[in-house]
Amino acid sequence: VVRVDGEDWLFIDTAGIKRRQHKLTGAEYYSSLRTQAAIERSELALILFDSSQPIAEQDLKVMSQAVDAGRAIVLVFNKWDLMDEFSRQRMERLWKTEFERVTWAERVNLSAKTGWHTNRLARAMRTALDSWDKRIPTGKLNAFLGRIQSAHPHPLRGGKQARILFATQASTRPPRFVIFATGFLEHGYRRFIERSLREEFGFEGTPIQISVKVRDKKKRK
Repeated sequence: VVRVDGEDWLFIDTAGIKRRQHKLTGAEYYSSLRTQAAIERSELALILFDSSQPIAEQDLKVMSQAVDAGRAIVLVFNKWDLMDEFSRQRMERLWKTEFERVTWAERVNLSAKTGWHTNRLARAMRTALDSWDKRIPTGKLNAFLGRIQSAHPHPLRGGKQARILFATQASTRPPRFVIFATGFLEHGYRRFIERSLREEFGFEGTPIQISVKVRDKKKRK
């Protein structure tokens, strides 16, 4: 248990995994399993990167594991105070490529050695967990989806246009939404819906899961 900004947090450290390994040894394989188990036990994944080193494939793998497990996420870039302007610009470019899947994650640039910006960590953790547990009322959700659908309808395919009938938030931790529609919603349109939900309601630091169920608009007699 570690006290951060006046609040107690239970930290579960992941097993150490060596970087740049082409083939895992038996011990390293079981370390990777323990890492996955630690992620499954957690509510929030605090993923630490060394800003002075290149981003390793293993770091990105752990990040993807946390996303797939549906955990709230804070990305922590340590030794940021040692970065020169060129290195910071390089990292910002990587943010748009290597981290494209988690641009919604809470991000903290800090220095554990000097304490620089460490006060931002607890706030980011709370924000991510609040988003992870957020629920949108059904009426508010459907009114919002109605507005964005009117402004940006689904593209026509084969002379037909899928329309959203209604939606509900099925659960939290992470937020899961079920959309009932007259036809299949393309991946790009689902991404548009996710971006719109984030712009409207926040959800900083948490993945959002969206599923679509096709339902005939006409009621059966």
